[in-house]
Amino acid sequence: MSNRFLKSLLVIPALDKRLFYHYTFFITFLFLVLLLSKVNAQTSLSGTVKKSSDGKGVFGVNVLVKNPLNQTTLSFGVTDDTGFFSVQLQSEQDSLVVLFRSLTTQDYQITIFNKSQKLEVELQEAFQEIPEFTIKSIKNPISFKNDTLSYSVESFMNQNDRVIADILRKLPGIEVLENGRILYEGKGIQKFYIDGMDLLEGKYNLASNNLPADAVESIQVLENHQPLRVLDSLVFSDRASLNLKLKRKNVWVGTGNLGMGAAPIMYEGKLSPMTFRENLQMLFSAQSNTSGKDIGKELTVLTLEDLQENITKQSDFKPWFGLIPMWVPSINHERFLFNQSNLFSVNILNRNKEGADFRANISFFHDNNRQQGGINTSYFLPNDTLKINELHQNRFFTRALDADISWIKNEKKSYLKNSLNINVLNNSELGASFLNATDWNQIVDLPLASISNSFHTLRPIGKQLVNIKSDVSFKQTNQNFEVSPGSFREQLNDNLPYERLNQGLDYQSFFANQSLGITKGLRKSWSFAGDLGFLFERNMMQSDLNTMVDTPEQLVPDVFRNDLSFRQLKTYVNSQFNLKQDNFNLQFKLPLSYLDIHVNDELLAQQSKFSRILIEPQLFMRFFLSGKWNTTARISRTNDFKGIHDIHYGFILRNFRTFQQRATLVPEVLSHKLSYAINYRDPINSIFSSLTYNFSHHEMNTIMDSEVAPSGEVFYQSLDRKNIATNHLLNVRVSKYFPLFKTNLTWNGNVQHRENEQIINRELADIRYNLLGTGLELQVRPIKIANFSNKTSVNLINSEIGERNTGRIQQLTNLSSLDVFITESQTISLKWEHYDNRLSNSRDVTGFLDMSYRFKLENKKWDISLQGQNLLNSTNFETFTADSFFIRQQNFLLRPRQVLLFVNFSF
Repeated sequence: MSNRFLKSLLVIPALDKRLFYHYTFFITFLFLVLLLSKVNAQTSLSGTVKKSSDGKGVFGVNVLVKNPLNQTTLSFGVTDDTGFFSVQLQSEQDSLVVLFRSLTTQDYQITIFNKSQKLEVELQEAFQEIPEFTIKSIKNPISFKNDTLSYSVESFMNQNDRVIADILRKLPGIEVLENGRILYEGKGIQKFYIDGMDLLEGKYNLASNNLPADAVESIQVLENHQPLRVLDSLVFSDRASLNLKLKRKNVWVGTGNLGMGAAPIMYEGKLSPMTFRENLQMLFSAQSNTSGKDIGKELTVLTLEDLQENITKQSDFKPWFGLIPMWVPSINHERFLFNQSNLFSVNILNRNKEGADFRANISFFHDNNRQQGGINTSYFLPNDTLKINELHQNRFFTRALDADISWIKNEKKSYLKNSLNINVLNNSELGASFLNATDWNQIVDLPLASISNSFHTLRPIGKQLVNIKSDVSFKQTNQNFEVSPGSFREQLNDNLPYERLNQGLDYQSFFANQSLGITKGLRKSWSFAGDLGFLFERNMMQSDLNTMVDTPEQLVPDVFRNDLSFRQLKTYVNSQFNLKQDNFNLQFKLPLSYLDIHVNDELLAQQSKFSRILIEPQLFMRFFLSGKWNTTARISRTNDFKGIHDIHYGFILRNFRTFQQRATLVPEVLSHKLSYAINYRDPINSIFSSLTYNFSHHEMNTIMDSEVAPSGEVFYQSLDRKNIATNHLLNVRVSKYFPLFKTNLTWNGNVQHRENEQIINRELADIRYNLLGTGLELQVRPIKIANFSNKTSVNLINSEIGERNTGRIQQLTNLSSLDVFITESQTISLKWEHYDNRLSNSRDVTGFLDMSYRFKLENKKWDISLQGQNLLNSTNFETFTADSFFIRQQNFLLRPRQVLLFVNFSF
């Protein structure tokens, strides 16, 4: 493939701000055309079918609407227990043939005009004689009823599957990311239920990685799921949730294992008992390993609390400084994770007689992991290319205690939830880096303590629901970063060597958001929700920089210190209109707010004030073209004002070779976003597909100036300068399940074009990033003695700064696995992973081979397995990544060849 051809594939024309409005007008116009055409072309037939003898409704009568010219079926329906039926169809014919047929009545056929109407039909009783016949068919493991898509677990399961996560990865229409997050129609699920109860509050990896697969009867996708029952008829949902329907209740189930291996000496152990009863659910898990298993991801929250965006939510806390991270490669963490990990988790949900839930989720995670490798970074400066080579040995220590206690009452008439969360972190980092013939030793302490309480209730008063919310939180941290020998000699010590550099930082944060609102149903399927609220946020940050030069610590100039106070006041009025119809949903949000921000640093005599009235409208539309097709569009305008992490007047040491200063006005990002999606779902034929396009246009009032010295030392400074960034992203995914061959085939593709501006060594540069990717996944079990899967993906990446091409990255990944079932109790598994990464004239090819033998004890849920990992003993993995104005080539140390003996069990 020539460079010119590759570039033609990757480069996508950029849209300016005016074209955003053109796109917005086009999407809106398209929806209006579709809606009007649907209204004009759709015919609705409804009515009642009764017995002629007694006038009672007849249940189970098939109503078939046919084309009078060729007798093809245009639509169909079935009468309910009252004899009522309703059928929608689209046809250009002037007339229609309607056939009523069942096993207990005589067939009846009428011809009607093609217009919406009600029919009253009386049928004569009769019994149809069915001749003897034999049916040979393959059962479809996927069914659909009342917005619920159901997958039969037994149909997708083989004897090598242990936990429910093994089944989820096989299901057509469902995508499971590397971190365990579950996607449906390209969007993350919002709730994960077990027998209709929300035990884990988004930490559903604890269930999917520990619940035995044979304990689950079916996996249900709840489309258009509104988790707040009181809002079910008022506020529609465009999100899906997932429910696991268990085979049995009131019994203990679970999984566990115990393994030992070498080399080096390693161990792995897990015990996860759980029980699910009608009013009580409990899940416990104790895990420990030194074999490279990343068990910490089981505590990651993967779902959202509510459907609506929560403007009161504080962003996740992030430290100001730390070690230079080794970018985690896109391979299995077990290949490179040198760890000693321990996890304990207790999850209990009890439902009382009044239907209120008491839930406790408590976890403790202790982790010690090591990274080792080299980084070669090419900085593309305006007039030169600077190359930096460095080696790193990093150790990360995590000690995290998290407790969440909730009281929930989710009823059709009211809703109440109160959650108290306590989080204590005691994280630290140790680093040894080699750069410019110098060993740099680093010690980082990152403790954090936080407490928060969230209260939300919806209660009926008169003919409307009163909505009350209250969120309060407090956080505190005292962080410290020590580097020896001291870096930045020229700026801090007259270019003379010195012993040590110490960066200290104290931070406190208080946040409160209170709101009162109403939700009310209106006429003709409309509803209104509005609330009035007040938000207050106060952050304090003090930082000092000290040097050690054969004497006690000395403070450096004030420009390297901070004494910052950040205060935010926000009064807001939110209005939301919802239209919920059978074939069309619309949601229009109109938040109006007054924002006042005051930033002050008394030490440096700097301050910034900001106040403004903000309007942030958002429009969402969803249109059901038919029972199989639906399309959505979302248009929004938002103002995002950055907090204390993004504005500080003094320099802060980010890592041993990077200083950062953000002495600007309050950073603001004005965003215009547009997204469009069209989805196809055919459960009968097991076909699922989605196409999504996202466009965003961001206007910033500050820009980052990056100055890179020949020594590799980097200074980042924010400047008050307007700049623009745009992003286009197109994703497509198609999956098809073939029941006859027990085969699932999935294809996906994505195209991305991103542009932004950045100042590099005091010169403004336009940065462009293009990506073209595709992938094919095959899972097949054509015969009972074997199971085969293969996943191939290709990514082509091109980045440019101004008129200069910084290099093209090509990534090829192929993952294959073969399970051979020798007998019902013996299985041999082979896994092959192939990675081919290229950057211009550089190339790295790495392969991994794993093999395992499993023997299952007869009539027991125990098995013994012998696993060999990385049998080819690959020792290094090389990746290439592009980001803003540099390209990074990274070598990662891998775990050596290892063999483990396991005893696995489930109950």
